[in-house]
Amino acid sequence: MKRAGDALKTLSLRFQQKKHDRILNEDEATAGKLEMELPGRIRWEYDPPDGKVLLVKDDKLQVYNPRARQVQELKRGQMKGPEGDLLVGFGRSNGALPKKYEVSILREEGTRVTLKLVPRDAATATFTSIELTVDKERFLPVRTRFTEPNDDTVDLIFSDLAVNAPIPKSRFELKLPAGVEVVREHE
Repeated sequence: MKRAGDALKTLSLRFQQKKHDRILNEDEATAGKLEMELPGRIRWEYDPPDGKVLLVKDDKLQVYNPRARQVQELKRGQMKGPEGDLLVGFGRSNGALPKKYEVSILREEGTRVTLKLVPRDAATATFTSIELTVDKERFLPVRTRFTEPNDDTVDLIFSDLAVNAPIPKSRFELKLPAGVEVVREHE
């Protein structure tokens, strides 16, 4: 996984996301596209009707909500939340997984292995555990399941992975329609 992460320069994929609310026993499904160019560029875009976009470019993070006609802009590191964990298993930080998580093998099925990651610092962790299913041929995640402290879960299923294929630079620019409010948290 470390070698695969170190060799990763660009990544483009589709994702299916399902959030399960344990108390209400409700599921919410969304889908979209992720594009990454290392180091420092990520575009996480939800399909319509939601259409939200999270864009990381160098030291700036922008979250665009088309329904609210608003962009929240922050300096990287200001945003509190699970953003760093959402991409666990992709990229150059794979070698550091044992520093942040206790890692164990849950199961192996054919060409896939599922790892269980438990944060070493539970007091500051967003999730109580992460299940990371990795394709053993490419050593890239095909599924990630996050369990929150209240036992809600978020499942991400990845497909159509394109590794080290060119991504147009324009994909890391946020083109906004007129009238969108920009809220800058770093000024």
